Amino acid sequence: MEEKIVSLKQQGFTLKQIAAELDVPIGKVQYAWRKWRNQHQESEDVIPVKQKSDKKKEKTSVTASHKQVASAKESVDVKASPLLEKGPEGYWQLPDRYNVDFLHAVVQSPNSVYVCWEVSDLVKKTLELQFMRRWEELPKAFRILDVTLLDYASGHTNRSYTFDLPEMTNSWFVRPLDPNTTYVFEFGIRTMEGEFLPIAASTPLDTPRAEPAGVGRFAEPVRRWQYGEVDSPELLDTLPKYAAYRFVR
Repeated sequence: MEEKIVSLKQQGFTLKQIAAELDVPIGKVQYAWRKWRNQHQESEDVIPVKQKSDKKKEKTSVTASHKQVASAKESVDVKASPLLEKGPEGYWQLPDRYNVDFLHAVVQSPNSVYVCWEVSDLVKKTLELQFMRRWEELPKAFRILDVTLLDYASGHTNRSYTFDLPEMTNSWFVRPLDPNTTYVFEFGIRTMEGEFLPIAASTPLDTPRAEPAGVGRFAEPVRRWQYGEVDSPELLDTLPKYAAYRFVR
């Protein structure tokens, strides 16, 4: 698998294209490519100074020495900046990871959300010490929380789903989801007792409506508030008091 990934990468394929070509998760491709590149890093660090076929052999050894020193210094300066790493496609590549903790969710459709995440080395080391197991051996899991009309910080949810993830996974297309619903996504591990321990969470995200405006889950709470059937808005947890409510009643 690693030889195939390296071969496709050297042919100019991007990591995303390789994952689609081999039908494997993008995280597995990134891990294999990073591992191969680290193994060859030492040999790449020693950049031989190209000896020009100097036709003017009469140049003094002092001048040649100065050129070699300048060339070697220039090579070291180029390798010192990770932003100058040039990919085989001919454009500058972004780093594979940033060594920070985050989880981002992007809406794809009323029923689908794309989620990607990253866990820093510090958090991985802390969990390895706590559970006495390597990070790769800890079972990974993903949780979907429906917090529609609720305050996520209060810890209350309408419903939740938790499922296990394969190793070396850092992104997922979450589907099917309900339209016009507020979700929070969490990535974490399972403890020895099988409980879910969240590591990174997204901010609350609303999926779009799948029906015309004015018809949906919020229509009935709005009607009750509009006609005075309830004393206070039922959406108080998620909408500020100065919202459009004051113009409805």
